[in-house]
Parts: sequence; C-alpha cells; structure tokens
Amino acid sequence: MTAAVPFSSRPHQPGAQPGDAVRAPRELMTLPGLHHDVRRWHLVEVRLGGGWRPALLSVWRRPPAGTGWVAHVRWGPDGPGPGKEEWAWLLFDEATIRPLSEPAAPVLPKDAVTVPSEMIGAPAADDSGRCWRLAWVRVDGRWRSGVVTERRRPAPDLPWIVHARWGEDRQAAWVVADPATVRPIPDEARDASPGEAVVPEPAAQPSSAGADR
Repeated sequence: MTAAVPFSSRPHQPGAQPGDAVRAPRELMTLPGLHHDVRRWHLVEVRLGGGWRPALLSVWRRPPAGTGWVAHVRWGPDGPGPGKEEWAWLLFDEATIRPLSEPAAPVLPKDAVTVPSEMIGAPAADDSGRCWRLAWVRVDGRWRSGVVTERRRPAPDLPWIVHARWGEDRQAAWVVADPATVRPIPDEARDASPGEAVVPEPAAQPSSAGADR
C-alpha cells in the first residue's frame, strides 16, 4: 500500500450543454396515481456538462401511465444549496445514461477485507477524511456498485481503510483500501462504447437483498 491519500473527491462539473441528460419535468414527477419504483444500485455514466461522468443510479421510476423510465442519478455529494444539487431525476435515454462495465475479478478471488471496530481509529480533527467517491466493492464474490464516504489511516504502519456503502438498504463497512477489492471509478470521462442497457423489466421488484450490483 502507498502512503498517498486514496479516494480524493472530484471537482465540480460545468453547466448544462446540448446533448446532456434531460431532467424529468416536475409535472411528470407529480402526476396523481401510483408511481412504480425499483430500487437498485448501478454505477453508470451520465452525459453532463457536455461530457461523460460517472454517477450512481439508485432508483428507477415509471410514472403513472408513463411510457418510459425516469432514473434517480447522483454524481456527487449533497450540493451547497438550491440549484447546486449534484443529483437529479433524469429521463432515461440510452444515449445519455449508460452502464459502467465491471472490472475484472481479482487474480486471487477474494472479497474486501472488513476492518475490526478496534482497528478503525479516530477521524481526523479537521474532518479531512471525508470524501465522496464512486467505487466497485467486492462483496460475496461479486462486484457491487458503491460509494466511498470516508478514508482513514489508523496508524502510519497500517494500510489505508475506507468506509464503503454498496446498497440502498445501508450495507456498509470499513474495509481495507485494497485496489484488488475496492476499485474507485476513474475521474476522467471514458469514450468506451455503451454497455447493455440496465433498464429493469416493468414488472421488476426491488431485490430482497437491497442491492443489485
């Protein structure tokens, strides 16, 4: 493990540009009747500010009598105020929201190592350990879509550890920041071809485990 601080946060992105993902109109989100929601975490790329950036899609919604899906997508921590939020309900379009490909499995198959509570240590007095970084987390032999919210080094001779969350039902733990099992999403936008769509079937229900990937 290196001494460098892992999982530093990303800079704010520019304003809306032509070709960006479209925000769901308020009228669509407030239609009377039952909204069909599917809570399922997926790491995606979303077109914002004229370029692609990683984001976390956490909820699919089909409004009453709707013909398409609306997706709740977050690409940063809570914003500083109204108009600065780094999340939105977006009209799903494969041209503006596309799934991220999972990384390859570790050479030696293993899960992220959970850190015992007595080894976690204390947070930095200046709160400098706080961060918000999307990452793949290896849990139960699978890559899970997740987010890292804090990093810490309990002692100079110990490895970095991070607090990772990988599901809407609050699956979370302090784990060793091992790049084989905790893979932060690169900061730079990718030019790779879109992967297969991740839109759930209309009859799909939230998984009983609380997190899909």
